[in-house]
Amino acid sequence: MSMAETPKPITGKHVLVSLIAFFGVIIAVNFTMAYLANSTWSGLIVKNGYVASQSFDKDLARAKAQDAMGWKVEMSQTPDRVRFTFTDKAANKIEGLQVTGQLERPATARDDQAVTFSTIGAGVYSAPVKLAPGVWEIEIEARGKDALVYRKIFRFMVQG
Repeated sequence: MSMAETPKPITGKHVLVSLIAFFGVIIAVNFTMAYLANSTWSGLIVKNGYVASQSFDKDLARAKAQDAMGWKVEMSQTPDRVRFTFTDKAANKIEGLQVTGQLERPATARDDQAVTFSTIGAGVYSAPVKLAPGVWEIEIEARGKDALVYRKIFRFMVQG
């Protein structure tokens, strides 16, 4: 003879605990995701996507022309200086450039710095900066003779 077990009835306490646990998990995940989203990257790529899209063809043509130049740009940095070395297709140092840049953190605008480089040797340009530990980006623009313009963004990490 086997006796069938009678199922335990679901009481109001069980329903209340289940609802609190279910919605508690959802709320905790939402708050966590909102905090992480707000404390990292701002999400802003351009101020107006439509306006930025209008120059896409020009930007693409400019990028192809820059690639055709064949310049090679190498970057190095210390906590107080950023240095770029420019060479052409034939590995000759490129002199006579006016190099400027914008140094920024990818996640915040708090530490942004405008940078102007000076020549310290053949094809080598350097600028003083203040780099705290973390991830940085520098967008450089080098203007040469004959209205040549070279733009590039470098992302790098400063160890703490």
